Amino acid sequence: MNSRKPRLVLEPLQKRQMVPKMMVASTLMALPLLELEAHLERVLEENPLLEVREGTVCFGCGAEIPGYPDRCPRCGRYLGKSEEVPVEDVASLGRERGWKEFCFDEILSLAGLREDEKRIVRVLFAHLDAEGFLRESTETLAFELRVPPEKVEEVVEKVRRAGFPGFAAQDAVEFLLMQLADLGVGESPQVLRRMFREDPDRFAALIRPYRDRLFFSPAQAFESSLGREREDLEEARSSVYPDAEIVEVAEGEFAVVLVPSFSMQVTLSETVLAFWRKNHRELPERERHFFREKLREAREVLSCLSYRYRTLLRVLEYIVEREQEFFRRGPSFFVPLTQGEIAGALGISVSGICQVLKGKFVRLPDGVVRSVKFFFDASYPVKEAMRAILLQEDPRHPFSDREIAEKLKAQGICIARRTCTLYREEMGIPPSHLRRRILKLQKKGV
Repeated sequence: MNSRKPRLVLEPLQKRQMVPKMMVASTLMALPLLELEAHLERVLEENPLLEVREGTVCFGCGAEIPGYPDRCPRCGRYLGKSEEVPVEDVASLGRERGWKEFCFDEILSLAGLREDEKRIVRVLFAHLDAEGFLRESTETLAFELRVPPEKVEEVVEKVRRAGFPGFAAQDAVEFLLMQLADLGVGESPQVLRRMFREDPDRFAALIRPYRDRLFFSPAQAFESSLGREREDLEEARSSVYPDAEIVEVAEGEFAVVLVPSFSMQVTLSETVLAFWRKNHRELPERERHFFREKLREAREVLSCLSYRYRTLLRVLEYIVEREQEFFRRGPSFFVPLTQGEIAGALGISVSGICQVLKGKFVRLPDGVVRSVKFFFDASYPVKEAMRAILLQEDPRHPFSDREIAEKLKAQGICIARRTCTLYREEMGIPPSHLRRRILKLQKKGV
């Protein structure tokens, strides 16, 4: 009979755990340049130990460089054109003002807000999504702002009364009910919401007379007030702004230049630090704790920003090194890369490569701005070969997908006919019978 009894054995176990600094680094790594600047603007408002200082930083050797020279005076790295850009103008380079900026400016001018209320509105705008809906709860934002939830609701109501009835609506249904109340529909919002859930046909009949005056989202309603056409408002618009540029510094020699940004000039405030060193012993414990926390947060942000730019620069420099022949001689010399290959070459995890390249864009030497994912597209050389074949076809007798596949095979590129069809559709080229019909219509002058 087995006399062994179960017993507790304690053994050390290694386990990865996300610490606050890793969370900050993950957030800053994944943000494109414009979103990073918007995020840092909020951080600078909340942390008195951070400020923006003139000059730039060489992410090759870490030297702080006054002004904007062509090359780093310490290591000689190419930094870009020597063009002085005022700090306050860097954040707006190449950026189109969206509906949020216009709406925020109008609210500040029309709502008569106090300074503490403006701070709440600023945080509310930061949490609005692309359509203008507030997905966070009032309690969550109140906790972030360190104010009572009633205060946030009071500011929201004040903005709505000032002429922005859909402000901070949490979903399309709530926004629709706000519009109906503003149009003077007799039923209360509670009755309308119940009708919407229980009797959709009756609800549709009720709102039919007001359909032409209703909008689908707060963003659409506000942009319509700016005089834009309603059909145009339904199209997703976003301005693509590159995080880096690949420039030809000499004949056949290419380098990576990070696009200037005020995020490169964020640093610790020497004035606040001097005040802290001089007076910290005399301050109450609560204020000392506040300063220590803000100093820790500021150092984390600066460390993560530096790591973000150094990693992005290393990855892009590796890509440029591998694609030298492509930049010099054209698409036929393009070498598709993989994130695993870059991770192995640079000693960075694949997840780290994925984070730093997420949502990033780069301007190529020919001036075209592309997503960094372009360098991982194995179909690009095939598509360019297809494009060259289509440019040589007789418009009266365009090539079919099967004929294109056979011509590619003659060039040593073996792909199936259905793959050829897929690539042609991705390139936005119509099939052969439509290309023939388009030619006939053009001849008729239609």
